[in-house]
Amino acid sequence: MMEKKRMGRSRAAHFFGLLLGAGVLALSGCSSSGNPLLATLGSFVPGQHGDLSGRAKKIPYASIELTYGRGGGLLVLSEEKDGLTFWQTARDEVVVLRDGFPQSISGITPRLEMSNATNAQGDAVALASLGDHEQFVVERAWVDKKGRHHAGRAQADWSCQSQTVSVKLPLTTRNLHRCVETLDWAKGADTRSVYWRDDQGHVWKADVVAWPGAPKLNWRVARPWWPLG
Repeated sequence: MMEKKRMGRSRAAHFFGLLLGAGVLALSGCSSSGNPLLATLGSFVPGQHGDLSGRAKKIPYASIELTYGRGGGLLVLSEEKDGLTFWQTARDEVVVLRDGFPQSISGITPRLEMSNATNAQGDAVALASLGDHEQFVVERAWVDKKGRHHAGRAQADWSCQSQTVSVKLPLTTRNLHRCVETLDWAKGADTRSVYWRDDQGHVWKADVVAWPGAPKLNWRVARPWWPLG
């Protein structure tokens, strides 16, 4: 089983390399008309987001439909390690998720630089196994649109509905639990993010405001990177 996973990741990495190579060809002036590879690698360029279901169907590897602010696209998983997933765009912007929660963003401004969740004792919170009602502390660092660095600390209140709701995804529709994370920041502002999870805690969809005044970060899973039961 582990060997199959390694082979799958190797094929995905090779495929991702082909996508990057195709992107280089496009930048050098070669025609991209009708090329399905070029049509799949997203970038945070305004107008790139929308219904990308058709593109997702052509890609047999883990992928998400993601928007950030006014831009977005369909992103293919480039690496997975210790609960972290790395999603890279055609312009080398990278979104990192931890168990389906935002961890960091690079290559674009404004951006999230770090996110950390701990309990009252200061121990790391296992985000993948959050219960129906939880409280914890979130610390984040970010860079605003003018390039200024900030850091903040917030009290997190997490709650999930016991009943599932039908959620449309790029390639399927699933019954998921709607969970709300409310962050009460130390300077008085509140932010609210919504996650849709399955019974195993996997996040299939998220609408996130990572810090006060942040651009909205939304994603929906097209093909999951975890085994389906």
